Parts: sequence; C-alpha cells; structure tokens
Amino acid sequence: MVRLSVTQERLMLMALCAPLFTAAHLFNGWVFQHLELSLHISWIYLPAFLRVAYVLILGPGWGFVSIFIGSMLLGGTYDENLLQSAVNACASAIGPVLALWLFKLLKERPLQLSRLHDLVQLCLLYALLNALTHHMAWTYLQPNQLMAVSQLPIMVTGDLVGALLGAWIFTLVMRRLGLYRHIEKLSKEQRPAPNDDAV
Repeated sequence: MVRLSVTQERLMLMALCAPLFTAAHLFNGWVFQHLELSLHISWIYLPAFLRVAYVLILGPGWGFVSIFIGSMLLGGTYDENLLQSAVNACASAIGPVLALWLFKLLKERPLQLSRLHDLVQLCLLYALLNALTHHMAWTYLQPNQLMAVSQLPIMVTGDLVGALLGAWIFTLVMRRLGLYRHIEKLSKEQRPAPNDDAV
C-alpha cells in the first residue's frame, strides 16, 4: 500500500475542502435566505465553522488556500470583478488565520481541539476579525456593500452563531466517534505548506 506524504495528504484534503466550502455557502444561502441582509451577510452563517476547522486541521497555510479557493469558486454567484472576488476571498480566508494567531498570542499556548471552551473563544475572535477584514475590504473596493451601520454586528452575530453551532456539532461527533486523538494528531503534524508561519 502506497503511503502518502504529508504534502500529498494536505493536497487531497484541500481538493475536498475547497468545493465543500463552496457547497456549504450555497446551501446556507438556500436554507437561510430569509435571514440574509445581503449575499455576504446573514444572521446565521454555518460555513463559518468550516473556515475555523480548515485552519485548525489543515494548518494556517493549507487552511487559507482551501478557503481562498472555495471562496473564489463562488465568484460567479456575485456581481463582482476578478479583483473584488480575490480580495473578498482573501478576507474570507485571513480571518480564521488571524484568530488562531491572536488566540495563541493571548493565551500563550496552543489551542486544544478537545476543549470546547477553546473553540468557543476562537470562534468569537474569528467572528470579530472576519467582519472587520471584510468591511475594510469593502470600504476600499466595494462601498456599495456598506448599506447600514448595523450590518457589521449582524455579520459578527451570523459568523459567531454558525461557528459555535458547528463547533458544538463537531465536538459532539468527535466525542461520540472517539476521533479526537486522530484529529489532534493531524492538526499537530508538520505542515510543509507555504506561509504557515507568516501570520
């Protein structure tokens, strides 16, 4: 049996994770369409947890790339040019990376996947940073996306609700299936991806 290298394993996971994020975004828009403020903002955004999970499991570099590609695949669903789509994809991917970096900086220790409290705190940081990075991008490139002052807290709420719900489901499933050891091992392996330590 041929054993895959860590890089090959990450590439395979990325090939699965990127379209999964795209599909999750479209599914969320379909299910919670009545809760959307715009195509970018919803009171409930379930794919938020995928962003956090990708960075935790794949590592900052591979996680960033997976989210970026998944977000770029959504470009055709928005009335945006290539630059706007790319900047939005970067804003989408950088939020969880910054959140993980800030968590480690504030806690002075790595995040532990088996601790729901750690996941909750990371999700809160992510929700705040994701909304800020998106609104900064929109200020310069898409001011038409800035519709109301209330949209920033709505986006924070939607990302936080989606991320927390996903974290709770993830924790429950991992405990039931006894997969924490495997997931933590995967997340702690060396990740020879570009820019893993750049943030």
